[in-house]
Amino acid sequence: MNRVFIICLCVLVFVGCKKSDSAIAEAQAQAKIDDQLIQDYISKNNLNATKVMRGNADTTGIWYINTTTGTENALINSSSLLTLGYAGRQMGSSTVFAQTNTFHPAFHFGDMIRGWQYGILGSKIRKGGKIRLLVASRYAYGPYEQRSLGLSANAILDFDIELFDVTN
Repeated sequence: MNRVFIICLCVLVFVGCKKSDSAIAEAQAQAKIDDQLIQDYISKNNLNATKVMRGNADTTGIWYINTTTGTENALINSSSLLTLGYAGRQMGSSTVFAQTNTFHPAFHFGDMIRGWQYGILGSKIRKGGKIRLLVASRYAYGPYEQRSLGLSANAILDFDIELFDVTN
């Protein structure tokens, strides 16, 4: 009986590892696709975009364009409340899937998609500043379709963001 249990346990562990390895390989393959698509888009549209760096490593799939510098430095941490205006599109599309118009909501920094978190910090945006973020799917909604927003799985997103205020 113990042998049967041990064999079943080994099979489950092996099958679980196989799925995990496959998911990692798929995510890495999608990351390469996203990064190439973004780089091609930047080149094709002659955008003066800068890749967000995490430390000294070139590990993100996020590029930013500073459109307005802003005037006041703001200390941003995971519990900061950011008042923003934004418009979001799927990269290459002119159709906006979400925007704030004249209403400017406040978001806790730690609750934002990772693409916004890394992009806002990496761009060093100031209060009153505006940036454009190109966000690889892995830092947005990943392989999950967002039907309510009209976004396909692995959608690369293009945001225009204006930072109005930061509250700590």
